Amino acid sequence: MKRELFIGLTILAVVFFVMSIILSFHIWITRTQTINDLNTNVSNLSHTLNLYSEGVIRQGEMLIENLSDITEIYGKDKNQVINIKKILAGQDELLEQLNNVVIYDATGNKFMALHERFSGRINSADRFFFVYHQNNTSKKVFIGPPVVSRTNGKWVITLSRRLEDRQGLFAGVAVLTLNIENFLETFGKIDIGHSGAIALTSESGILLIRYPFDEKYIGRVISDSPLFTTYLKNSNSGTARSVSRFDNIQRMYAFQKNKRYGLVTTVAVSIDEGMLSWKKQSEILIVVVIFLMGGVITSGYFLLRDIHRRVRTSRELSKTTESLMTANKKLKAMAAEDSLTGLANRRKFDEALPREVLQCAVNNHAISLMLIDIDHFKKYNDNYGHLAGDDCLRQVATTLKKTIKGSSALVARYGGEEFVVILPATDLIAAEKKAKKIIQTICQENIPHEYSPFGIVTVSIGIASGPGPAVKGKETTLIEFADDALYHAKYSGRNGFFSSTHLF
Repeated sequence: MKRELFIGLTILAVVFFVMSIILSFHIWITRTQTINDLNTNVSNLSHTLNLYSEGVIRQGEMLIENLSDITEIYGKDKNQVINIKKILAGQDELLEQLNNVVIYDATGNKFMALHERFSGRINSADRFFFVYHQNNTSKKVFIGPPVVSRTNGKWVITLSRRLEDRQGLFAGVAVLTLNIENFLETFGKIDIGHSGAIALTSESGILLIRYPFDEKYIGRVISDSPLFTTYLKNSNSGTARSVSRFDNIQRMYAFQKNKRYGLVTTVAVSIDEGMLSWKKQSEILIVVVIFLMGGVITSGYFLLRDIHRRVRTSRELSKTTESLMTANKKLKAMAAEDSLTGLANRRKFDEALPREVLQCAVNNHAISLMLIDIDHFKKYNDNYGHLAGDDCLRQVATTLKKTIKGSSALVARYGGEEFVVILPATDLIAAEKKAKKIIQTICQENIPHEYSPFGIVTVSIGIASGPGPAVKGKETTLIEFADDALYHAKYSGRNGFFSSTHLF
């Protein structure tokens, strides 16, 4: 009897011990898995929101660069206001975060605004972005700290660019403002719990956006936080734990630094909320030890429910990620197109040329480059007007696309009245044939230009060519050779082409 009791107790003790080991091991495994899932989820969100923010900022950057270039080329004449506003028409629909676009002169007075009604003072010489461009000669777009818009009193982020006169002196600022509330609306669609937070911070540590929104935190400098003093010095992305300086809540967060703009996107989830499901599961498993089989049944029920909830959350996250990625692709496509002609823009050309040269180098093919300039275009603009000049640019661009159609070439607007064509796997002889065809086709369009010796719109073309292996790494030299050839083509009387005699 005692022997049987002893065996029974031993079996019970062994069962209890084994279940305790299994319970402890399971608790440890599920805790690790939950932490890993949290890390993965917040990392995916930070990466996705980084792409979203980059897309919005990049579209705004392209708009303000184009606008400032147009302003510097054509000047701040009062007659230009109508033309500029026509260019800006519809930008509210293309960029829903857009609050306003304003051009200021060198004294800070408003020259032109997309939305002319201001709720505050019009002169912005006191604004941070204006002072910055006064003291910095860089022509790069500057992302300023958040401010309250004087157009409608809303919090905005500023994208601004320095304007210069023909002598290179400060001539004002072109600024585009983005509504913070539109970012908050997007952030609010993401499930990060009641105590979660999403933030967008400048490279210098200025808090641009924080969700949930609290006005007193906007614009604060957090460059002394561990994120900037430790983590970002080691990596541009990662995860960490920290107690928030804003509300003293301990969170697990993921950070992602944007390579293009230096903006830092952080997504944080409260550890208490994130580990809540694990804590509940652990309590259930403890009950399993006490109630044995009853506890096993109960734990299985809650485990299945937890798995179902995770699958549903994962599906929702996948849909949100897919939607944001699709939107970002559309923004990237828009950012690579010249708004006036519909051709690829200068940025697209700068990205494509090294890639095409590398491909030709790998395949041991020749590559050619054509620089195309509309002859006497300044006279055309001066006598027919800038709107007619824009129509002329569009007609020439359309003709170039039709002429080059079907080849692997890239046709882009190089700037002003200049166009550029990349001709992969094309030697000098083939490039010259294409140049002849382009010149003939432009002439056949018979665009009137009575202020040109030819009576119609014509073009001059400079051609540079070389074997891919020799051109590799010397893309700038290829452009310089084509530019030199263009100069000779124009010097030789225009309405023709000239091939560079330089050899690689």
